[in-house]
Amino acid sequence: MTLRLLCLLAALVLGFAAPVRAESLKPVPESLYPELEYLLTVPQGSADLAPDKLNAIVSFVAATPQGVSMAMRDRDKAAGAFHSFSLRGNLARVVDYAYNPDIPVYVTMPSSVRDQEWLDPATRDALKGLARAVEQGGSFQLRGREREIITPDANTGGYYAYRQDRAMAVFPGPTGPVLVSVACQNEPSDIGRKGLVVGPDSDWNYLYSAETGLTKTGLGWVDSYMYQAYSVLVLVSDTEAGVVRVGSFKWLNAGWAKVNMVKQMHIVNGIKRFAADFKAVLESPRLPQAGELAAMYRDLQGNSPESLRAQVAPYLDAIAAGESSSSLAGPFKKLLTSGEYLRDMSREEMVKIVLKEFLKQRLGRQTLIQVARAGASGTAHP
Repeated sequence: MTLRLLCLLAALVLGFAAPVRAESLKPVPESLYPELEYLLTVPQGSADLAPDKLNAIVSFVAATPQGVSMAMRDRDKAAGAFHSFSLRGNLARVVDYAYNPDIPVYVTMPSSVRDQEWLDPATRDALKGLARAVEQGGSFQLRGREREIITPDANTGGYYAYRQDRAMAVFPGPTGPVLVSVACQNEPSDIGRKGLVVGPDSDWNYLYSAETGLTKTGLGWVDSYMYQAYSVLVLVSDTEAGVVRVGSFKWLNAGWAKVNMVKQMHIVNGIKRFAADFKAVLESPRLPQAGELAAMYRDLQGNSPESLRAQVAPYLDAIAAGESSSSLAGPFKKLLTSGEYLRDMSREEMVKIVLKEFLKQRLGRQTLIQVARAGASGTAHP
């Protein structure tokens, strides 16, 4: 038995199996599959989405209590699972932040998305019509292609960049507006690279390297990919109850040597990771107004690289010297202490750190630097 095979077996036992609870998931109703398959044709199609073809899915999401996880049958070798959660408030608030082209996606999905961009700027501009449609109780549809980079996996440390087709639609529902977002990644991602979750995942502190492989001990050699991914996110608002019920249907094929290492509970745990912070941000009474966040982001983008590095330097110093410094795996300790990590950071990555720290500060969460305003220098937390 080769060393690599031993490492692979260890990964299956220690890495990928770690977050999976041994439980049997009930299957989603069979009646949903025709509508799910219909939705997955929309991102690359040309016809408008037909709301009357989604009655079963809308009813299912509206009636499913929050916190329910269910199994879905495989699709093109991709494992599938469903999970439900809810948001206090209305769909307009969700759209103002999560689907606002002037606010980066990572603000509301800080533990899931590192970066996202529409490949055609016209799609980004068209997204502004979504908020107007929700406010007016009308309909809206959009489709485009995007590039997305996700945060490091909590177990393996791997992170991935990929392109996918996305379609979004808003239409009147039985209890308020309904939003549907469908994404299809049909081509393999870029090769997985080594990232790191620093401290608790809920602290939203992540490091990224250009090294291929996985950060987890014994898996540095792995050439891993996200081969395929399909997702359907359905938000059904109940305006009278003041709640938005959310259902996430997701399929994922990821691993190495063209073998899917993903199990259904990996998907459920990934959705839970996304949902926890999505709720924490959007339900917080301390969340800054969307206009303030957009202005902060715009101002930070106008800062010089030198100014941004001055703000980010104490953040990286705090990570290098903090309680979690002993767990800095792979190349990260050397990159931080040598100053190479800071020197190689892109403008957008520096902007993201400052904006995230500003958001954490306003939400009352623990921060590593204080950000008084756009352009102000950050200082390490006492």
